[in-house]
Amino acid sequence: MKNILIIKTSAAGDIIHTYPVIEFLRKKFPHAAIDWVVESSCASLVSAHPDIDRTLVVETKQWRKKAFSRKTLSELKGFIHLLREREYDVVFDLQGNFKSGLLLSLAKSPQKVGFGFNSIAEWPNLLFTNLRFNPLEPVEKYSIRLDYLLVVCQFFDGGLNDVTLARSVIANPVTLKLLPDQKKTVDAYVTDNQMPVMVCPGSAWPNKQLDIKTLIEFLRLVHKALGCKFLLTWGSPEEYEMVKALNREFPHHSTLINKMSLPSLQHLMQSCKLVIAMDSLPLHLCGTTSTPSFSVFGPSSANKYQPPGKQHRAFQGTCPYGRTFTKRCPILRTCPTGACIRSLSADDLFSHFMQWWPTV
Repeated sequence: MKNILIIKTSAAGDIIHTYPVIEFLRKKFPHAAIDWVVESSCASLVSAHPDIDRTLVVETKQWRKKAFSRKTLSELKGFIHLLREREYDVVFDLQGNFKSGLLLSLAKSPQKVGFGFNSIAEWPNLLFTNLRFNPLEPVEKYSIRLDYLLVVCQFFDGGLNDVTLARSVIANPVTLKLLPDQKKTVDAYVTDNQMPVMVCPGSAWPNKQLDIKTLIEFLRLVHKALGCKFLLTWGSPEEYEMVKALNREFPHHSTLINKMSLPSLQHLMQSCKLVIAMDSLPLHLCGTTSTPSFSVFGPSSANKYQPPGKQHRAFQGTCPYGRTFTKRCPILRTCPTGACIRSLSADDLFSHFMQWWPTV
């Protein structure tokens, strides 16, 4: 293998879950060129990866809005030119929808690999692949990272050596590249010898977030036990209001972090003692470092989405209505109570935390 292409356009958390594929391919083919097609909103996570040769950026949302504008046609022409500069030995479509299938159709390669019928996100994608694989069963028993990795592994015959290599890389840390100004941003928060605890209270969906009063009480117990300083991070205006409330509760023991790039946030995590997070992008980013994490899950499965490795521990809330799921609750976005996570108590969380923390 000389040239390999990955198509995984979004979202940011799913990009991070695909990182082990890069390490698997790099270990198997040390001298291969590995390129990646990604949306501009997630491009920094790809271009900062040390083992990616070319980041091929698309703007599909903007292109659809102004499909026949001169700017769109020019950008699309430029993308196709870059994409077809190389003929790839294999292309892996790990997005699995119609849009990624169209991008796949533009690539020059005799082998176009994607998900099988049982695991495809959108069935029209099957029209664009000529080799298809489903993740191994039972899927609920292993990390989401292996869902992507084992599809790639099966393409290379799925032998024992490849499966062993695949399982060995899912928890390995990766250090993203930083620009000089990004390094200065990180260094500004690392000014003493005290290793802080990073707190990431937000998530893409409100039903994945702890009640703010419960979170405050839990952090009080953590602070009393560890005597730590909190670094408070946010990614949206709603999350900014949450961290401001936390900052008011711990005025002498917390710092509100300015919004920073994801590679910068990863490097700041590496200087921390611990990351406390929900099922969220920051939690998945922490899984690329050697820093321990304690996370809280409700309408999503900790078995699937918590970072792999003994240094990561998750608390799984239970549904009072008896719903079960393999990956995510089917009413995650619409449940009116979010009781699986909102009804958790600070004392239960702290008890679970202290059963694990002394062993890290």
